Amino acid sequence: MVALALAVHTSCFAAVEDRRWCRTTSEHFEIVTDLNERQATALALGLDRFRTAAYALLPGRPLTPPATPRVLVFRRAQDFAALFKFPRIVGFTQPSLQQSLLAFGPDRGGRHLHTFAFHEYTHFLLRSRTMLNLPIWYEEGLASYLATLDMDSAGVVSVGRGPQALLRFLVEQPNLPLERVLGERFRLDWRRHDLSDVYALAWGIVRFLHHGQRPDGSRYAEGLGDMLATIDAGATTADAMRTELGIEPGDLHGLMRRFFAAQPDDATTVFRFKIDAYQAPAFERRCLNGVETRAILADAVAPHRPSKAATYYDEILRREPRHVGALLGRSRIAEDLASAWRDAEVALAAAPDEAAVNVRLAQLHMAQCQAHTAHCETDLAQAATHYYRALATAGHRVDAAYGLGILYLHSDRPAQALEYLQAAHLRAPWSPRINFYLGEAHRQTGAIERARQHLAKTANWHPDAAWRQRAERALATVPAKPTPTAN
Repeated sequence: MVALALAVHTSCFAAVEDRRWCRTTSEHFEIVTDLNERQATALALGLDRFRTAAYALLPGRPLTPPATPRVLVFRRAQDFAALFKFPRIVGFTQPSLQQSLLAFGPDRGGRHLHTFAFHEYTHFLLRSRTMLNLPIWYEEGLASYLATLDMDSAGVVSVGRGPQALLRFLVEQPNLPLERVLGERFRLDWRRHDLSDVYALAWGIVRFLHHGQRPDGSRYAEGLGDMLATIDAGATTADAMRTELGIEPGDLHGLMRRFFAAQPDDATTVFRFKIDAYQAPAFERRCLNGVETRAILADAVAPHRPSKAATYYDEILRREPRHVGALLGRSRIAEDLASAWRDAEVALAAAPDEAAVNVRLAQLHMAQCQAHTAHCETDLAQAATHYYRALATAGHRVDAAYGLGILYLHSDRPAQALEYLQAAHLRAPWSPRINFYLGEAHRQTGAIERARQHLAKTANWHPDAAWRQRAERALATVPAKPTPTAN
């Protein structure tokens, strides 16, 4: 009894990296979690059922087989918050050309575990299915809307049921004007004090647009595709909503209040449909050792807290001095090129044919070219060698193709750049930065209309104002389309 009590006590207070973490995989995703086996299996099944049902509700269709995302699930919300230092959010999605990361921690008792998973998985599915860029208010609202999805054992799917407290909040005067929510376009600041209001109102707006009806009985949802396409082309939400849905933004709050006030307290309007012949996939489960756990946690936290990632990488390398993943991770977060080179070269000596190692060496040669332009020709040649080596051993390395595309643009070889940038664009057609370089390649090869299309995507959607201005300057150099003359 003493041993059991001690074991429980240790488990409860052990550092997050020292808990029992396991990986559950299918062909569509991998889940890495410290949940117990029953919870992890139920989550994997729920996520796969959600994926099957959500396909009928998402815009577009799959553009190319997406890389399998990693879903990092913390059993305790406080562990997620402590690791990432995000006080106002419970999860996030981090897109990547190679492997996107979905990370979250459930609330106390895990009551909303599947809801959080569905929300973050929606973000991933949106980026793997459509070329449209969605304003952030709609994307977050749609993710919250689809997180209400439920599929029963007969394959009947329901979506749209909402918590009554939220509906009452939307019926009453909100703390945040709806016009401000509709103005959110690029990304949300996770530190803002009114973040929960933005999420709640975005959810309410999306639910209203999907379920609400015009006075003539037609549904607003019938015009949603046109509204989103108009926004993608550069229009503001207010203008697109006015022209495509016939809603004056100033009237939206009154329309929503009347809509939600008409909903009964015991049940809300729910959209239902049926999925035929769903079959659960086979899952594989394997538990991780301490080094594997630290490597996964370090890679996840590195973009947000590089100092925390460094402690994990250092600990791994004390145990395994030639651990390639930790060497590459530490190289990526290094504060200076010399340190980055040292770790990358040790990794190269340990695994000269590893694709990730060669991509990192190529990136460092590209960075060195930018820092010391006198040696650019040699560095570009070395970078190309490493990128080609990565593609030779792992043809799916889209980051290597993307790097080669940029390299050939710097080398004034836009025709060669096109081939590789188009491969990257297939994986991430929504990416403003990829669209910028692809637009530049088209501009330099004389494909004027394609150049204008891709550069406009960057000018309309890059979250960084400096990049938007850069794209606008590039657009200004694109020749105007010739005006046809009468014969």
